Amino acid sequence: MSHLVFYDGQCGFCDQVVQLLLKADKRSLFLFAPLQGITASARLKDLPDEMKGVDSLVLIEDYQMPTQRYYVLGKGALRIAWLLDGWWKLVGWISFLPAWLYDWAYRLLARNRHRLFPNPSCVIPDPQQKKRFLE
Repeated sequence: MSHLVFYDGQCGFCDQVVQLLLKADKRSLFLFAPLQGITASARLKDLPDEMKGVDSLVLIEDYQMPTQRYYVLGKGALRIAWLLDGWWKLVGWISFLPAWLYDWAYRLLARNRHRLFPNPSCVIPDPQQKKRFLE
């Protein structure tokens, strides 16, 4: 089973988060695709109305399974933590609380991410990691 994370491919902060997830995801559960890519165009057009137009993280949990679910903003980030091993689960338990408790902090960071982290880093993934990126 895998999960698909859409991220802003033009954001330095988002790039650093993806690099962190690649290191933390010991079981290779996550696939990644930029919001500006072909996969995002095809997969996100059917998002529920309240999620359309989000220019931030989108998680498809149980990607390509009948049980797949979509998460955005803070809920998406915290669900990713919940799905990871180790101490990440401690952070992820917050995802079970109402989103209004933490989405404000996510929105604040998202609104300022391009100013705080102006340029994406150019990290060339190794062959194992490269298989986890969709266009």
